[in-house]
Amino acid sequence: MQTITIPAKTYEKILSKLERLNQEVESIKLRLSENEPAYGSNEWWAWSDKKAKEDIKAGRVMRFDSTEEAIKWLNS
Repeated sequence: MQTITIPAKTYEKILSKLERLNQEVESIKLRLSENEPAYGSNEWWAWSDKKAKEDIKAGRVMRFDSTEEAIKWLNS
């Protein structure tokens, strides 16, 4: 086994990139566990519409009487 010495800055960059990679892998695993189709595909649009209708039925939505009201809520 060989030992390689690298600058601390390089080591920190490696750790940072590994952390981002780990986050991306976790995101992919979550999507796969939900059986989400490929984004933008016809299957994805159907899946997304179904999920939206489920959210509406369950009351997991915000309703606004006007665009201005929605913008005010977004800016709050």
